[in-house]
Amino acid sequence: METDAHLYEIFRDHPEWIADLMNEPFPEPSTFRSVTVKKVERRLDGLLIPVNRHKPLRVIEFQFFPSSDIYYRATEQRIAVHRLHPGREVEAIIFFASRRLDQRPLPWTYIIHAVYLDEEMVVLAQRQPEHPLPKLLSPVFEKSDAKVEAAAAKVYKDLGRLPGIPALQRETLQHIYSSLLLSRFKHKTPQEITAMITSLDITKTRAGKELIQMGKAEGKAEGKAEGKAEGKAEGKAETLLNLFRKRFGKLPKSVTQQITQFDYLQLEQLEDEVLTVPDLRTLSLRLRQIKA
Repeated sequence: METDAHLYEIFRDHPEWIADLMNEPFPEPSTFRSVTVKKVERRLDGLLIPVNRHKPLRVIEFQFFPSSDIYYRATEQRIAVHRLHPGREVEAIIFFASRRLDQRPLPWTYIIHAVYLDEEMVVLAQRQPEHPLPKLLSPVFEKSDAKVEAAAAKVYKDLGRLPGIPALQRETLQHIYSSLLLSRFKHKTPQEITAMITSLDITKTRAGKELIQMGKAEGKAEGKAEGKAEGKAEGKAETLLNLFRKRFGKLPKSVTQQITQFDYLQLEQLEDEVLTVPDLRTLSLRLRQIKA
């Protein structure tokens, strides 16, 4: 599941939602963007940058799988950002998918703040019932498939009419939600996912068009398990290539060829690297490891 990439896209457009998750006031305008810290050659998941220079910069890391060194990485990143912005306060926050992923190594827990997204989604939904974030990320954190499926059409519709948010950003949220549904319900075809959210006309939205196109592609391969698997792998490969291009620019031909030749399971291994692999050299090494 490409959750890290989706979270970056969400908070890039709505950095104030980070404060909502932490139940903090967020009066100052800020930006949220991915940056490369050259001292450690590592791209941060995100850096929250208040316009007011008296407010602290915040290094943000999203963690959705076990990692023994996430606190060390966050500490390195906090120090590196501080060096790039001398005289400015810097904090670091790790957003864990759940508490069980947090190994809490001492003494780093004293200087790095941890937030557990599954717990904070429940708290945020209780505190602000109309907040879009718990609904948007329900395919990731809601335990009941039945609840996610039953609410899908309403959530999709609500995301499309959020007040005070530009139309393009609302469409982006709908696209992310549709993608998360596809990742959650891997046993369903894109046509079935489309049916879950067709209580309104989605044929003119980006998310709707992409689901419909995927549905058509899979419809052509219906009854051919191999062809269907290849179609899914092709779509995932193109998505990963686009994300790596956004990070590193033009990709070497060898990298593009390897990714397009991977099967679906190999691509699933690679998707965890989208926001964590620091450079093209390391990416090439990781591709060889997956291929082996």
